Amino acid sequence: MRRATSLLLICLLAAGCAPQFQSNITPIRAPTSYPASYDEAGFQIAFDILSPAAQKEHFGVDMTDGDVLPVRIVIRNDSQHEYYVQAEQIFGRTANGDLYPAYRLDQSVARVRQSEIGEAMARGAFAGLVIGAAAGAAAGAVIGGAAGDAGQGAALGAAVGGTSGGISGAAGGADSISHAIKKELRKVDWGSRVVYPGHTLHGFLFLKSGVPYESIEALLYNVNKRENKRILVGLR
Repeated sequence: MRRATSLLLICLLAAGCAPQFQSNITPIRAPTSYPASYDEAGFQIAFDILSPAAQKEHFGVDMTDGDVLPVRIVIRNDSQHEYYVQAEQIFGRTANGDLYPAYRLDQSVARVRQSEIGEAMARGAFAGLVIGAAAGAAAGAVIGGAAGDAGQGAALGAAVGGTSGGISGAAGGADSISHAIKKELRKVDWGSRVVYPGHTLHGFLFLKSGVPYESIEALLYNVNKRENKRILVGLR
């Protein structure tokens, strides 16, 4: 009994300490108010590398632990032209000219899942399964006791509670944890977008962390003129 109680307490602590990975709504500013910005003929674009504190505010975790560096991108198009901006044509650039491409969504998800963040989420999900089973067993024992068979009621309650706990805790499965991470990142991932005149769009790029980037290199495609333009936006 004491061993079971100790296990339940450990699971409660694990579930309580598990990171809550989610994309929260945080404010943006006009692109030109960011230090790293570009403005030409009404087309404005800015890049903002999130600090660990800002990452926790937006995502609930510091993703640099997963080799992922979130970079906010904000675009305001006050020009008369449409622009097509692809994440795969945006790079972090170092002082010696090395270019680091933005991660694809699946790459970002895989890195976060394989990091301590993902492992902690899985531990929390497993703890949810155990807690669900324990709660179900307790409730079943009460019902079974009233019916004259506490043991059978506890067993049934554990099975039902374990099932519901597994659902709510995602059962700790690798696929379910990856799915939860992907669901949140997909909400904000820039991907590829057309920015129409008069529109302001924002999202995130995800670069490799731990690299001393000095600038962001991006390719902008003017849809109306059918022209590409490569820009370099300094970060320092």
